[in-house]
Amino acid sequence: MEDTRQVTAPEDLHSDLREERKEVVAEADAALAETNAEIAADAQARAHVVVEEAEMWGGVDTSNEKIHEVMTRAMAEIIVREDFEKQLRSGRKLRVKLGIDPTGPLLHIGRSVPLFKLRQLQEMGHQIVLIIGDFTSLVGDASDKDDRRPMLTRDQIEKNMETYKEQIGHILDLDKVEFRYNSQWLAPLNFNDVINLASRFTVAQMIQRENFSDRWDAGKPIGLHEILYPLMQGFDSVAVEADVELGGTDQLFNLMAGRAIQESFGQIPQSVICINMVAGTDGRKMSTSWGNTINMLDEPRDQFGKLMSMSDDMIPVYLESCTRVPMAEVERVRKGIEDGSAHPMDAKKDLAWEIVRIYHGMEAANQARADFERQFQNREMPAEVPVVALDRALGDKADENGEIGILDLLINTGLAPNRKRAQRLVEQGGVRVGEERVTDREHRVKPVEGMVVKVGRSYVRVGD
Repeated sequence: MEDTRQVTAPEDLHSDLREERKEVVAEADAALAETNAEIAADAQARAHVVVEEAEMWGGVDTSNEKIHEVMTRAMAEIIVREDFEKQLRSGRKLRVKLGIDPTGPLLHIGRSVPLFKLRQLQEMGHQIVLIIGDFTSLVGDASDKDDRRPMLTRDQIEKNMETYKEQIGHILDLDKVEFRYNSQWLAPLNFNDVINLASRFTVAQMIQRENFSDRWDAGKPIGLHEILYPLMQGFDSVAVEADVELGGTDQLFNLMAGRAIQESFGQIPQSVICINMVAGTDGRKMSTSWGNTINMLDEPRDQFGKLMSMSDDMIPVYLESCTRVPMAEVERVRKGIEDGSAHPMDAKKDLAWEIVRIYHGMEAANQARADFERQFQNREMPAEVPVVALDRALGDKADENGEIGILDLLINTGLAPNRKRAQRLVEQGGVRVGEERVTDREHRVKPVEGMVVKVGRSYVRVGD
């Protein structure tokens, strides 16, 4: 009997399988897109973000001068430059995001660089969105760290945040800032949501980051929670529908993660602005972790003195990045230092005066400058000298004659943290009691009211 059954050719079978796979993939993509939309909508609802189309137009400055300055001043890199310029020229009110983790109570002036860039954009009419990382601070950003960062407690974070708005208010118009706290949308994420976010990246991508690869090669531990940080920062951009995000050059991986996550959630990827990073008092990048900071809330005299101690080549960098001095003046100072027509000491005093004025006002800036000139240029004692009570200066180290060893005196008055440091200061010849230079670590002093003790550039007066 003849067999009339149809035999499917191999190529037809493969074609059928390919079509089935396409259908499965399409269904999976559709399901993922629906899940993403639900997660994004939930996050935006928790962030209280309701952006009406009508609110996104009007009142935006698109002048060439403003656009040029915002794209050049204190700028290191823009991704994607052409897209960002189109955004600025469109007349649309952009949502410009900056995240700040409250890892300490004081903001240093390195943090002012992106804030001044935000001020430029704010004055152009764009919406500034400040993300206070009350949730990401629990993990800590490892972008510039060569070791694991300690995780903070909720109490530490809340205490650190107490003065943030006050400090930021020296630069931004707070009435026009949209403040968001990322615990609103990050805390409610479930484990499935976290896996969903993590699926966008590979372990290799994370480990290849410069600071992680250095730690890996050095055998230093890398916490899994540290690897998750870029996912959280990236999801912040989804929650607030960011058009632009700012950060330092060390933040580039996290900023790019935001672009990738936004795209996977169906949003247009944000433009990325990497701004200049300024050096601290020791020449390294300014960082609270390294203790080389000039803080916004430092006392005016201390702030002025720290700025005067930095290298001359940082003067134009600070003027451009940490002030609103016109760029024409910045370039004049830069050229003057290079060709010798401007004295670096005068330029540095002008810079220090300007920064103290920003955070403490003109009167405090004038006083800080006068104190510096009196103490260091004219070799006079500053107008205001801290007073240490006589009984504190003596402590429990005084003998029957009321005398105390010089090392104990330096410790009791706060001029030295310990005996080892006090001994070094004495041996280096940096200690004076009244007009007498003390170089013998066994020297004994009888503190009396009105006595002035000097260590380097620091003074204390013994009082009642």
